[in-house]
Amino acid sequence: MEGYRAQGWDYSISVTSETYKRPLREMMSDFCEEDWTSINDDGTEHAALLYHRPGRWKHEQAYVVVRSMYEGTQTLLLPRYTFILVNRDDLSLAELVKRHRGKQGQENALKGPLIHLDLHHPPCSTFNANRAFYAAGQIAQILLVALQMKLLPKEARRHGIRTIIRDLVRVAGKLIYHARTWKLLFAKSALRLHRLSYAADRLAAAG
Repeated sequence: MEGYRAQGWDYSISVTSETYKRPLREMMSDFCEEDWTSINDDGTEHAALLYHRPGRWKHEQAYVVVRSMYEGTQTLLLPRYTFILVNRDDLSLAELVKRHRGKQGQENALKGPLIHLDLHHPPCSTFNANRAFYAAGQIAQILLVALQMKLLPKEARRHGIRTIIRDLVRVAGKLIYHARTWKLLFAKSALRLHRLSYAADRLAAAG
């Protein structure tokens, strides 16, 4: 956070660790109903602001606490609390939550490459190089989904991309040339080779 602060960047980060939530929950226990502000039209969500300096941090940080009373249309037995570390306390609580959720929505668009292709950690030291790397990752994801939906049997569609990569992309084979014919040989122990055969038949039929 100190680096973000030095750069003058805006940031908001979900606090997911129960260890980091504990001091925030303790501070929140002193709240009264007047400390909460409604952040939506139907009054199902309220938010409050608190300040805390984590151990070994140089500066006190602002946190938005969101209290949700519903899961969809279902009333919760107990309120659900989420905590968001923010660098702005000059905006309304509704705006802070909206900005954070908007950022989360943008992140969701990259969940495929991040989770299925294990691209959580940028490999390059420059911004534009990482942009190109993640663009390639998104293209790879699109091609894998196209392979899954267009060339593989319906049974393969219930699997995630990791399974497709493991069973099809990374499966080992040996390419040999014999009797004027190229052949691709696989070990009998390889999983789901029938899907490769199915995809090959689909490609041959399309050609």
